[in-house]
Amino acid sequence: MTPREMERWLDPDWRARLEAWWEGYDLGGLQKRARTLRSIRDHRPGIRRPLASGFGAAAASASASTDGPAEVPPIAAADEFTEARGLECLQLDRSGWPLWSVERVQGAEMIWGDDAIGPGDAEWTVDLVRPFGLGPSNSVLDLAAGLGGATRAIASTFDTWVTGLDPSPVLANLAMARSKILGLDRKAPVLNYDPEQFQPSGTYDLVLADRITHRVRDKETFVDNLCACVKPKGGVLMMDFAFDDAPANPDTVAHWRKMEPQEVYPWTVQRTAEELTQRNMDVRITEDLTAVLRRQIVARVRRLANLLQNANPPPPLMKALARELSLWWARLRVLGQGLGFYRFVAYKPA
Repeated sequence: MTPREMERWLDPDWRARLEAWWEGYDLGGLQKRARTLRSIRDHRPGIRRPLASGFGAAAASASASTDGPAEVPPIAAADEFTEARGLECLQLDRSGWPLWSVERVQGAEMIWGDDAIGPGDAEWTVDLVRPFGLGPSNSVLDLAAGLGGATRAIASTFDTWVTGLDPSPVLANLAMARSKILGLDRKAPVLNYDPEQFQPSGTYDLVLADRITHRVRDKETFVDNLCACVKPKGGVLMMDFAFDDAPANPDTVAHWRKMEPQEVYPWTVQRTAEELTQRNMDVRITEDLTAVLRRQIVARVRRLANLLQNANPPPPLMKALARELSLWWARLRVLGQGLGFYRFVAYKPA
């Protein structure tokens, strides 16, 4: 342990505690080791004690005097959130708190990037839908649009019509506002809906369902309607959490379920494919993307750690960040331990 590390773990700030928690360090053990090393150093002849401010504080002060304190960049203008704040209480989690708050949206974008609320950016989604051969005459239905990043990217890249839906009134409101700002409110609108009452009003060349099916209790009816709104020769791209063949650790799975803000109902990989097949869909791809998702999560959290090195986010945003990281940490722990992330590609025969 270097002198700088020793001073850091003697009195860890919130950044150090966040790193220790995320990386799985034993914070108590690090503090105990640092105290032991300091005691040895302070009683060693010829070694001077540090100033009261400590090495870490001196280094931080020097950095601040050179570059100035870094600020978390503003994610959106304040008036963008006025209407969204009024919608927060329309959808509550199992603890009675808003499922999506403005602060949670801001925290999610800090982790995952602009217009994203989870791993896998818009460019990644565009690459995944490219094989479907979309064009100006095609239409797409996105059943988990979030902030609309992928919805707008697909519409812009392929000059196609994309209808975005999202269960959160907050996310749908913000996504629609951003589509309007970009002049894509007709080409890529995003609306709020209830997946449990999903009844499509049209048919589409591609239906995209990213991490939505496992959140629906009545999945049979949901998949019925999902497949029913696919045009002949059209396709389904479903990406979701599913139990795989690996033996699951009951405690890890139980912790994951507890950390989810709402109940989750994942199927097995085999059942997901079978349910699509039973609805006259030709399932052509079942791909395990668990390792890809894990890499995306870890890379983004490390990026966040760098962003927060000299940042001073307000307490409400920091609290929302901590909750978001706790959720993804629980997901990361169970991914590959009985739960996987899979891509299903299916087509409706002519």
